[in-house]
Formats: sequence, C-alpha cells, structure tokens
Amino acid sequence: MRRILGAALILMIIGLSLPVGSAKIEPYVYRPTVPETAFAVLALYQTGDYDKVLEGCEWLVALKTPFDSWGMVYGEEHMAKYTAMAMLALMRGEDIARGRYRDVLNGAAYWLIYKQNPDGSWEDYTGTALAVIALREFLNGYINENLTGFEKQVREAINRGEGWLMGTEPKTDAERIFGYLALGKKDELEKMGVEGELEAYRAFALAYLGEKVELSGDFESTVATAMALYATGEEKYRKELIEKEHFGFWGVLRYRVLDLLSVSKVGSFEGLRDVACPYLGKITPGDDWERVILADYYLLCNMTPELPSSYSGLFPWQVAEIARVKALLGEDYSDEVDYLLSTARNGVWKDFYNTEYVVWVLRELNVSHDYGASLSYLSNNLTWMLKTKDPKTGNPVYYTIPTYYFAYAIIVFSEFGMEKELNETLNLLAERQYPNGAFPYTQGSVAGITSTAKAVWALQEAGLTDTELYEKGVSFLRNLLYANIPELEVKDGTVRLTNATFLLVRDSRYIGNSTGSVETSGLDGYVVVYPSKNPLSIGAYEVRGFTAVKSGENEEGTAYVYIGIGALLVALTVVIVWRSRK
Repeated sequence: MRRILGAALILMIIGLSLPVGSAKIEPYVYRPTVPETAFAVLALYQTGDYDKVLEGCEWLVALKTPFDSWGMVYGEEHMAKYTAMAMLALMRGEDIARGRYRDVLNGAAYWLIYKQNPDGSWEDYTGTALAVIALREFLNGYINENLTGFEKQVREAINRGEGWLMGTEPKTDAERIFGYLALGKKDELEKMGVEGELEAYRAFALAYLGEKVELSGDFESTVATAMALYATGEEKYRKELIEKEHFGFWGVLRYRVLDLLSVSKVGSFEGLRDVACPYLGKITPGDDWERVILADYYLLCNMTPELPSSYSGLFPWQVAEIARVKALLGEDYSDEVDYLLSTARNGVWKDFYNTEYVVWVLRELNVSHDYGASLSYLSNNLTWMLKTKDPKTGNPVYYTIPTYYFAYAIIVFSEFGMEKELNETLNLLAERQYPNGAFPYTQGSVAGITSTAKAVWALQEAGLTDTELYEKGVSFLRNLLYANIPELEVKDGTVRLTNATFLLVRDSRYIGNSTGSVETSGLDGYVVVYPSKNPLSIGAYEVRGFTAVKSGENEEGTAYVYIGIGALLVALTVVIVWRSRK
C-alpha cells in the first residue's frame, strides 16, 4: 500500500500544475480491498454495468502481487481466498475485454495449484471452497490451451479440494455457505436458517447455482450489498453499491474515523464529516472517560452524546468538557462550573493541560472568574518547560509534552493577550513542525493526523490562519487526505489526459493501450488509468457500449451440472480407499 500512499503526494504535485477548473478535489480516504472490489464486480456484471466491472478489474490488477496472487489489501499476505475472489471478478472482465486478463488469470490459477496443500486444502475452509469455485469456473473458457498439461493439473486440484471439503466440517455458517456452494448443494443451502449479513451470503450462493432468490433486507457491508445485488438484481442494492465506489474501487476507510472528524473541525475540511459520521455510530463508549472523549465527535455528526452523570474518576478537563457540551446542547451546565470553581487550588486544576483546558472552557462560557492565578501558573509552567532539561537525555522537558497541550495554550494565550507566552508557544510549534507541515504527537515522533489537526484548529481558533504554521499544516492535511483528479479533455472524437494510460476495447476485445490521448471512433469504450503508474483513479467510458461475450461455451450455472457427478466419484473413491485399508 505504500506505493499508493506515496502516489497521493505525487498526484498532488501534478495537480498543482493543472489549470484552474481542470481538476476536481476529492477526499481520498478509502483504500481498495479485494473482497469489496471483487464482489462488487461480480454483482455489477450481473446488472450489465460493464464500465464499473472494468474499473474494478483494473484496480484488482493494480493490487496483485508479482505472483498473480492477492492479499486482502495491497502489501498484505497473499491468500487463496482473496486470489480466488479476484479470479472470479477478472473472469467477468475478460468477457468484456477478451485478452486483457487472460494471462493474469492463468498465473493466478497456477499460483493456487502451487499453494494447494497435499491433503487438497488451501489455508482454511473458506479459502478451499473459494479456490475450488474459481478454478472450476476458470476451466470454462479462460485457460491457456498452450500450457501443456495445465488443464489436467487444474482438474486434479479441483477434485482434491472437493474431497477435502467433503471430509471436513465447517466451523461457521459463512464457511458452510461457501462449502455448499463449492459442492453444489442447493438443498442444504435452502434449508439453512441464517440472519443478518449471512442472508445475503446465502442468497448469493443460491443465485450462483442458478436458483431464483428473493431478498429484501438492508445490509451495511459492501460485500453483503454486492451479494444481495448479485442474487436479486434489485435497483436499491445497485444504487447502494455504486454509491460505495471510490475512484473506481470499493474498499474500507484508510484512516481512523476520529482522525477524520478531528480534521473536519478545520475550515474547508468539513466535507470529511459526510465520510466519517456514518461510521461513528459503530463506536460504542465503554466507560465515562470514553463518553467524554466521544461527545465532541458526536456533536460534529449532529448526534446526541451520552454524558456521564458523575464526576468520580474524571479529570478537571473532562468535567469542563461536559459543561461545554451541555452548553452547546442548550442544557444546564451550572453544576459542572460550580464543581470546577470549588476544586481549583490557587487557580490550578491538577496540571498544565487540565488548567488551560478549564480556563479555555470557562472563558468560552463567559463564566465570571478571576483568571489571574491560572494564567500566572500557565506562564510559569511554560517557562519551566522551555528552560528545564531532562537529566536522562539532556533535552528540554517540553520534548516529551504532547502537541495538543501547546495547541490549547495558543488559544488561551491569544484570548488573554499574553503576547510573550503566545510567541514562545508558536516558536515551540515551529520547531516541532516537520517540513511537510505535519505535527508529531511529541517532539520527533511519528507525524500524526490528529496532532496536526489539533494544532491547525488551535491556530484557526486563535485567528492565526495567516501564519506559515497554519498554511503548512493545512497543506499537509490536504495532500494526505485529498486528491486532485484531472478531468478528461474531449474534442472532435479525441480524448486527452496527460500522464494517463488508455486501455482500448473494441468488439469485446482488448486491443491495446495508448498514452496521453486516444481516438475513440469504433471503440466499445476505453478505460482511463491515472496516473499511468501507481494509479489513483480508474474510470471506464463507453463509446458504442461495452458488451460481454462469454469466454466459455457453458455458463457458470451449467458447470454445476457436473458437480454432483464429480462429488459422487470423489466420495466413491474415499469409500474404496477406506475399505481397502480395513
């Protein structure tokens, strides 16, 4: 995945040279995954969305290993289950652009044979079932006939895989569904009682075996939505699936939900809430600490947080946060303010961070209070951090202080006109900020999204958006989380896009590539990979219209006519061997 992340920065550099209006800036916060993309391709092939099929297939090609195998995401361990999923998808792409994926498919089949265990299994039950399904379909018109003996090897691998499945008990309902599918056991699938996402899995298996299926439930995951669409062809599932597509792929969030919501507090990044908020409801606070921490994020998503009713075990800053949240909700927060004022010790609440946070909140709430002692403490403590050395390392003690401590200090010092302390804190942050604009959690540690977001937000709250600190921080966040996607230039039958590769399809055949531009006359359509290396966006565009021509003479459902016979032969062989040993 490093090459895709690194390419994001390259794309931003390219985007800076594009003329105004020639590109659209989009959040690039998802990463392509094989299960989501592969099953989306399977489903959209069924509905005739062949442009989406080719987009997904090209992403799968970009995610494969040099051995024509796949992990769940790029760079993770390649496994039979993910390789089989990718094969099933690419065989659909091959029907639309014959010749484009044939070599990869044969390489993937070879990899599966090579990785099969002596007992006929692959890494687990699901991997074995999916490998059997994919290899059986692969024999249906996708095998390279010039590879002498390869077809025999594939058939033997399928037979050994079926034998292992027949002699092994699945551990979960999901494994059972894929096992029944691999062995063509329609009756057992129909008898299964499943709930939730597994309803879609079961429906997919039955539909793959040629059964007509009705399904009306709602499914959260992309894979289950794709399976429901494959099984039913219902427009609601199709719409949901297409809405989940990102730059031609389907996948999962690349960053933590709370990281994205922290960035969304910075001006011009509010759009990230549309991405992150649907996931926030899946985060359930386990204790009062988490309830306080999550409260602000819930407010960003227009959700009502659950606040603690007791202050026992909470830090002063957390009680102050409860007061701030209650104020935003229009609720009475006087108890929290009274508690804070009564627990101060000479204007100090526990330590530097707690004190600055309480002061910030009380000031935000216009609480009448003598802040002098608190501000004096903060000033003196900042001086101590700047001048005191750690006896073990010899570094100033502020090196180990989290960046967000100084972020809130900027707001407080600015609010109370403490110019000396404000400038010292700004200088400290300038020293800490990396050349790319990121802020680490502590001095010299790994750059963090949330640390950067908090520092940039604090500069914004203090009215310091014209500073280099702010501009560099915003630049880092934008370069990391967004991509400039250039738009195609279409004129007189020619399509142009610098740094792009065009894949050309005519008469359901892949006829080659062009770089930078393409003449579209006579084409079914074309696929644009941008940039040519380490793609960030893949789009398929119809001209005459993509069509599918089945590579094999038999449809996938027809192949299962022979499964019963094959399974019977395998079972008979097992019985004979068993009896001969007695």
